[in-house]
Amino acid sequence: MALRLSIIVVAFDMKREIVRTIASLLPPYQLAVTNGDVEIIVVDNNSAEPVRRDWFPADGPVRVVRVEDGGVSPCIAINRGARLARADHLAVLIDGARLASPGLLSTALAASRVHPRSFVATLSFHIGHKKQQVSLTEGYTREVEDGLLNSIGWPEDGYRLFEICTLGEGRDAAAHGVLKMRAETNFCFMRTSDFMEMGGFNERFIQLGGGFANFDFFRRAAEAAREGFVMLVGEGTFHQVHCGVTTQAGGVDRKYDGNLSLWDLYGREYEHIVGQAFTLTAQTPALFGRVTHSEVPRLFFGKYSKNEELCSRV
Repeated sequence: MALRLSIIVVAFDMKREIVRTIASLLPPYQLAVTNGDVEIIVVDNNSAEPVRRDWFPADGPVRVVRVEDGGVSPCIAINRGARLARADHLAVLIDGARLASPGLLSTALAASRVHPRSFVATLSFHIGHKKQQVSLTEGYTREVEDGLLNSIGWPEDGYRLFEICTLGEGRDAAAHGVLKMRAETNFCFMRTSDFMEMGGFNERFIQLGGGFANFDFFRRAAEAAREGFVMLVGEGTFHQVHCGVTTQAGGVDRKYDGNLSLWDLYGREYEHIVGQAFTLTAQTPALFGRVTHSEVPRLFFGKYSKNEELCSRV
């Protein structure tokens, strides 16, 4: 069977999290794909404890590549991993601490057939009932998170992640779900050739965690795809707590450089590189997917989840 998908996963100091993330990207957890369909390239962006191949299943299609000169931004690591990709389609997880829902890969592959130049993305959730920038100030820990995962029997039924999560994005994101334009995604999927044609992630973004590099890539990719821009419904990624740059207590509002917040620092870098302040793309996505769990309407459509006609059209 021909290789269908290369997955680039960036890891930095997250042994606990990356082991579970990779398990969530492999069959049999991932439905309707086989080991022959996918390859996973774990790019270790100079972790203090180097990522080792033997952390992952011996029979899994996993490679580990270490990047020691990528800096504190993941952009160089992503692009180096992408250059090793052998499949026609490429998926990127800029943050290796994110569990996948069980149909993420097969649904993204199906959605990619909507248009010759599809760019497929999905919503990003946090494990826990509040965004981790908040829950970490209220006693949320790795141990609490492990208890939540145990309470749903993960990984037995990965769709039960929707029972223990919240949407991890902007202040009013939960009210609108996929019906409000996003600034980014933590899982994107496209033709490998389209990724290369775009130049991948812009390596001029060198701030901690990449700054607005993910915003920049998401906007460029969505606008290049035009009517091929697709947002998935019923599939997502789920952030595990770790020492993440923007998911720590305070998030992007925390002070980092003197009196500047991370948001201000990132915004200044974006303006310097792009020549204007960041704004959301105006490109409207097609919605593709299905209701995979009873919590999906609430999480993906927010206050509009009672609209049965809208939900039935997905």
